Amino acid sequence: MLSFQRYIFLNRLIIVFLVLNKLYIKLIGLINIETLLVWISPLIFFYFLVKKPRPKVHQSFCFILLVYFMLVCLRVFGMTGFFPDIIELILVVVMFLLTAYATKIIINEKNPL
Repeated sequence: MLSFQRYIFLNRLIIVFLVLNKLYIKLIGLINIETLLVWISPLIFFYFLVKKPRPKVHQSFCFILLVYFMLVCLRVFGMTGFFPDIIELILVVVMFLLTAYATKIIINEKNPL
């Protein structure tokens, strides 16, 4: 079973990889600076909120990740898919699964059997 502390570590690690991947996409000229700032701001906000064991925070972030998934799918399958976009798609899916699973982790840590 995944502990909440390990979940925090994994989630923050994926956030760092997502931000670095998006910075790389910006550096090769596929997005502009405004898109980068709008895309990164919820990730940075969640990076600091992930320590608080509140299921509503994680459920809200799952909704944001669904929007990210939609946008990444448009880039990967709608236009010419670049390798960083495919990496971003994989990271968003993994992060969504981790964040959706966080509610169960939080409830199990508060009320162990």
